[in-house]
Amino acid sequence: MNNVPLTDRSENSFPMSALRRNLRVVLCLRAAQRYMLIAPIMVPFFAFYGQDLQEIFLLESVFAIVMVAMELPSGYLADRFGRVTVLRAGGLFWSASWLLLLGVDDFTGLLVFEVFGGLGMSLLTGADLALLYDSEEALHKDQLQRANPAVRNLFVISMAAEGLASLSATALLFFDGIALVVAVQTGCGLLVPLASLLLREPPRARSGLTNIAAEWINMRSVLLSLWHQSVFMRRLLGALCLWPAASVGLIIWLMQRVWVELELTLLHFGWIWCLLQLVAAATGQLAQGAERWFGAKPVILAIVVLVLGGLCLLGAASLPWAMAGSVLLFAARGLFSVLFIDALNRRIEDDYCATINSLIGFGFRCAFILTAPVLGIVFEGLGLWVTIYVLVSMAALIACFLLLPLTRSINA
Repeated sequence: MNNVPLTDRSENSFPMSALRRNLRVVLCLRAAQRYMLIAPIMVPFFAFYGQDLQEIFLLESVFAIVMVAMELPSGYLADRFGRVTVLRAGGLFWSASWLLLLGVDDFTGLLVFEVFGGLGMSLLTGADLALLYDSEEALHKDQLQRANPAVRNLFVISMAAEGLASLSATALLFFDGIALVVAVQTGCGLLVPLASLLLREPPRARSGLTNIAAEWINMRSVLLSLWHQSVFMRRLLGALCLWPAASVGLIIWLMQRVWVELELTLLHFGWIWCLLQLVAAATGQLAQGAERWFGAKPVILAIVVLVLGGLCLLGAASLPWAMAGSVLLFAARGLFSVLFIDALNRRIEDDYCATINSLIGFGFRCAFILTAPVLGIVFEGLGLWVTIYVLVSMAALIACFLLLPLTRSINA
């Protein structure tokens, strides 16, 4: 990639203790944000506030719209004004959303809750990865061959926090119901802005530009250079946008629907969800090692086989097979998320790290928004099991046109 001229870094005067603290605090911040007690009980949670299914879908649509609208601006703000500044702003919106929830009693209040939550999440995601990546690079700048563990560590802590939250939600529901879940969730939300106060912006290359128009021209040249760099890079960008939509975003909703169809009770959802998050965390932790031991090609092939096999097992209309398929899908999620996002971040300018990661998130959300209604029509017309095999076909097409060709162009 054609590098944009950058000024010298001022790393020599930056305390290494602040960088090491960043590594710990960013992970704590991500854990507090992803400790989402309401995730496995979303429908009962909104029903507690008197919302029917139609209103729930409307609320979630508002959240999705806010996330899509803010995806690129949040990354740009993190690159222009600093990751720490944006993380602190995101923490304020995130905590405000949960504090607001304590006094909500109608649809309008929940709507504001979703808007604040969307703003907070969009500002937090992307900036935290960029800060962690920058801190790792600055701390180990003399170890050029060292693999940067930022993507892996952030993914693993996310999965672990989500899994623990699933177990905690089940326990809290038995103890005192939804009200206690909301109270504990609010406390966790307050930890996010508190953690952000301990962060410090690491030294990184800066363009020296002073106006937005000049920065946009510079960033546009970087993005075009990234796109035109190689066929491999274009396939990598396409895979990061499309594959998660087919193998994670759409599957999660269908997976829980399969569990219901196979008469799995809501009581078991929290435990199973925790197990699946831990499976993804384990494979994510092993992903970089697997790439070193076996090479990138076998790991990419394994991801494809795990997803297609997991989807077929999910559609077998048998509870044991569906559970096995769910495990395979989450195992693939861990491998893909760590290896592919890390592959992207190793190849991009650090001054535009947050923007480009946000661009990938924007592409994923757009792919989800475009494909979800199609699967919804198939589901309404042909049923659940046909819908799963339509998704198998979608995943197979993406694999054939993007992931499998990547295995042929890795060396190039």
